[in-house]
Amino acid sequence: MYRPSLKSGWSLILLFIFALILFVIAQSSYVTIEADFYQQKVEAAQTMKAWMDTLKAEQTRLSIPFDPINDPYQTGLIGEARSTITTDRGLLSHKQAAINPNLGVIFVEEFNKAGLNPGDHIAVGITGSNPAINLALYSAIKVMQLKPSIVVSLSSAAYGANRPEYTWLDMEAVLKNKGLIDFGCSYASLGGKDDLGIGLADDGISALLAAMRRNGVPLISGATLEENVKTRETVYDQMLPEGQRYKLFVNIGRGLANVGSEPNANQITEGLTRKLAEKEFFPEGIMMVMARKNVPIFSIQHIQRWVKKYKLQTNSTLMPVPGEGPSFSVKKHNVLIASICLVLLIAAIILVIVLDRSDRRFMANIVDPDEEL
Repeated sequence: MYRPSLKSGWSLILLFIFALILFVIAQSSYVTIEADFYQQKVEAAQTMKAWMDTLKAEQTRLSIPFDPINDPYQTGLIGEARSTITTDRGLLSHKQAAINPNLGVIFVEEFNKAGLNPGDHIAVGITGSNPAINLALYSAIKVMQLKPSIVVSLSSAAYGANRPEYTWLDMEAVLKNKGLIDFGCSYASLGGKDDLGIGLADDGISALLAAMRRNGVPLISGATLEENVKTRETVYDQMLPEGQRYKLFVNIGRGLANVGSEPNANQITEGLTRKLAEKEFFPEGIMMVMARKNVPIFSIQHIQRWVKKYKLQTNSTLMPVPGEGPSFSVKKHNVLIASICLVLLIAAIILVIVLDRSDRRFMANIVDPDEEL
């Protein structure tokens, strides 16, 4: 005859409660997985934030006004729409995207992928157009203990380091004077059209030359763009110790002395490339010269692409926290804890089944007195 299970409803209720407890434990258990080169990335982010704070304090001391609309974090790294040392139109969105202390993770990651080690020599070509990117690059250089040879095209596109009294060289000098960096630009050019400042007014040229003088940085100035590129090749060679070689050339932006021409810049693949010498460019910039010397090239022109790639989007109201974000670490459910909870739940279910079967066998051995009559 049919006999229902003798297992009480309480056992099923307890099993259900136990399952809920295990689910909550598994659901709330996370493990933090650190990204590659985590310590270097965090240190670069903290370093850049400290530098940003230092430059902000210096700009405040100098009574140079901040742009309350275009520079919502009041960093001073967003310049003016137009000044005497402004060469061309710059996209404000590009400058704002770079105002992120975590930007250095790009260079830390890419430089490690390129195989750079402490003490390696790198050649660097920057401009004054996006000082925040320059800071991010410098933070990676310091953290990774690289030895840079840096040349800057000092003029700037709109919203860059384009205040005549506070150029990139002046920002760099603040960090040097406070002992925060022990490297910087060794040479500077005027930048702009043909790297000769063509299109700038005389007072703009004078302001750039004055900035070089007060910061003790020699001027690179030829009669043509080709001469300036050749001079850059010479000074890069002079800055490299005998018996050493450059392990990487880093280009930031679209300075003509670096890329050669606007059409060239559009053809150059961003990121790390070892095949630039396989293409023909005219006129050549120093990037092409370095590539023909078998120096790998790393170039960043459109910072927003890199911000998106490394998931560094900024919040419009709050400065990103240094060292936080998916480029540093991610939280995932703890698979070990979840597995243990699953094993415990299966064991509990099996235990209930076994006990239920034992009760069935026990009841089957009981003699019903009515049946014997």
